Amino acid sequence: MTQLITLANESGVQLKLMTTGAALLSLTVPVGESQREVLLGCKPEDYAKQQVYLNAMVGRFANRIADSVLHYQGETYHLVPSQGANCLHGGKDGFDRREWSVVSQQEDKVTLLLHSADGDQGFPGECDVTLTYALEGTDLLIDIQATVSKPSPVNLTCHGYFNLDGKRSDVRDHALMVNASRYLPIDGMGIPLSVPQPVEAALDLRHSHLLKDRWLSHPQLISAKGFDHCYLLDTAGSDEVAARLTSADEKLTMEVLTNQPGIQVYTGNYLAGAPSRDNELYHDYEGVCLETQLLPDSPNRPELGDPWLLPGTIYHHQTRYRFIAG
Repeated sequence: MTQLITLANESGVQLKLMTTGAALLSLTVPVGESQREVLLGCKPEDYAKQQVYLNAMVGRFANRIADSVLHYQGETYHLVPSQGANCLHGGKDGFDRREWSVVSQQEDKVTLLLHSADGDQGFPGECDVTLTYALEGTDLLIDIQATVSKPSPVNLTCHGYFNLDGKRSDVRDHALMVNASRYLPIDGMGIPLSVPQPVEAALDLRHSHLLKDRWLSHPQLISAKGFDHCYLLDTAGSDEVAARLTSADEKLTMEVLTNQPGIQVYTGNYLAGAPSRDNELYHDYEGVCLETQLLPDSPNRPELGDPWLLPGTIYHHQTRYRFIAG
């Protein structure tokens, strides 16, 4: 049975989440004299009805693996498809559908645990994940560690849908900057077409732009119905800001800092029909996801990096969402 958890700190930040999917339900931050909701979300009892990974922790491998197959050192592993022929976000019964266990909880921090069996969704080896959500000042810190019993690709991310307006609105009125000079062009199913390419025209987000000003003005954006692309961060291994999102009224900014090499920018292109808190179903483009991660389809494509975790080593993902009112 799902457990509901509320965290809060002296800075006035409050986070609500549940153990099912380790999914976030609400995140409010102080803006002026009021609290502003910065996440989309649904009622806990409606979570099972949605198919858009609403604020969930996704894995064992976030993003897409082409044809739902893994090849590694002469072995072939067939995964459970979850988007056409491809494996998206770990399969049909990925980590977003699992019941996580609470290891420890403080007023401003909670640590959750998930065990994934050998062969889970076709992935080799057991996988044990420790996930911490912590409020630090006006930051939400997400820290993930994982180990495996056999070589396995591991790639987790928070699939949070952000809207900094504090109300239901079109997120294309937000401004976005992504500190990346390369991205992955994709086919119609979101599988990378090639090695990373230089950002160009509407796909160049190195300077802050309103999303609507770039809207569907590039063949890649037309094909995906918006942004759904992995950017290779120029900030990898540094403390620089990887991405910056600003509300339509410019009263709230969110900065993203991460130790991950990529960030998937997804503008909620297929959000329509998902349940909301207010009983009116969500529409497309009401939230934007900034999913820090390893690169899609990399388990079978060494040119995109090596996501294979080996026994005796630790996967460590850390992402910080920093909120700045002003």
